[in-house]
Amino acid sequence: MKTAKIISCLAVFAFLTAGAGRVSAQVSEPNMAELMKAMQAMTAAASNSAPVVDFRALKALLPESLDGFTRTSATGEKNTAMGMTVSQAEGRYEQGDASIEINLSDNGGMGGLMSFAQAAWASSEIDRETDTGFERTTTYGSHKAREEYDNEDQRGTIEILAGGRFMVKATGYKVAWEALQSAVKKIDLDALAALKPAAPAAP
Repeated sequence: MKTAKIISCLAVFAFLTAGAGRVSAQVSEPNMAELMKAMQAMTAAASNSAPVVDFRALKALLPESLDGFTRTSATGEKNTAMGMTVSQAEGRYEQGDASIEINLSDNGGMGGLMSFAQAAWASSEIDRETDTGFERTTTYGSHKAREEYDNEDQRGTIEILAGGRFMVKATGYKVAWEALQSAVKKIDLDALAALKPAAPAAP
């Protein structure tokens, strides 16, 4: 199963590290030490060990099927790296050469900064069109979303931020835009947003 969220976290960390390398030639050694100390503090603030929901609860919210599409796989997992934890579930749905993948993830264990990096668009308004497609922000119910679609490739993505911590990502390949929209509407977003991590066991 893909672990795109964990990889994205590592990419952000790599970006911060690369930034330090670029400025190292321009600052003195004492200043560089202070810069590295500040970066370490930023990374620590970005991560935490907050509990996440059981991936089985996420997996239970994956649609059993989509209109005209059969679910061919459903998987779930929890990953921890660099002090950040992500719980996620993914379903794959197929109809001939066409496919839709739905990923549900709980980013609550990533910390504020890293969690924000996963959905920076949530605080923006986007409305862009090209000759072949579009990208825009919108809402599904009370949940902020980003839609992107290319008519030539018949490929699109819908991302939805639910409850401030859960990310829904649906990606369609060789599918009509209406089919991709229909797919995400099969997900109970309010139920997803209402999920809570299990209480820690008593000592």
